Amino acid sequence: MKESLAMLLELQNIDLEIDALGRSQIEYPTEISELEAKLDHSKSNVEGKRKQTEELETNRRLMEGELEAIQADLKKRQDRLYEVASNKEYDALQHEIEALKNRLDENENGILEGIDLFDGLKERLAEEETTHKELETESKKIIKGLKSKLGSVEENVRECHEKRTGVETQIDRRALSVYNRIRKLVKTGAAVVQVEKSSCGGCFRQLPPQLRMEVRRQDQIIRCENCGRIVIWKEEAGA
Repeated sequence: MKESLAMLLELQNIDLEIDALGRSQIEYPTEISELEAKLDHSKSNVEGKRKQTEELETNRRLMEGELEAIQADLKKRQDRLYEVASNKEYDALQHEIEALKNRLDENENGILEGIDLFDGLKERLAEEETTHKELETESKKIIKGLKSKLGSVEENVRECHEKRTGVETQIDRRALSVYNRIRKLVKTGAAVVQVEKSSCGGCFRQLPPQLRMEVRRQDQIIRCENCGRIVIWKEEAGA
């Protein structure tokens, strides 16, 4: 039984490694997805600002075309002032000229505001493009590393299961059965613990002297009365 108890610790180390690999199979894809989502968000921001600059440039050109049309229309009406024959027609023409001048001012102000917006957005776009490129370089490097690790996890899991099978054959069947039942209950926690300073290495509850003596003999399966874990002796622990 002493050998079986020692082999239970080895078996547990293999199982804990399998547990860790299993978590990696969940955590790595999650981390990859988060990095890809962050990268996509950064790319969308850059593309959004780039589209805004293009729209501002298009609007500016349209307003400049409209400005030229207003200026041409204004010149025509100003030229006609010398051709009108009545005061009424002259006053009407002056009213039209004044309205065109107001439109001209509004259009020019709109163009200037658009240029200011364009310049500011262009500057922010350049900054975000730089940030995105840096993020892309770093993220792709990390993602590549995670995918590489993920690719080796399955092989490592297979190797661990092969080791486990080999170790199982060296353990007393009853001890193995008890261990497997406890493992199901404690999930990724330890099912086998050593005596630490006269206490259970799992829940740290002080073990009664009689129970410590039984553990020390290592001739049977002893479980902690508090947490139910299998308790084995650790020579250097003393008791």
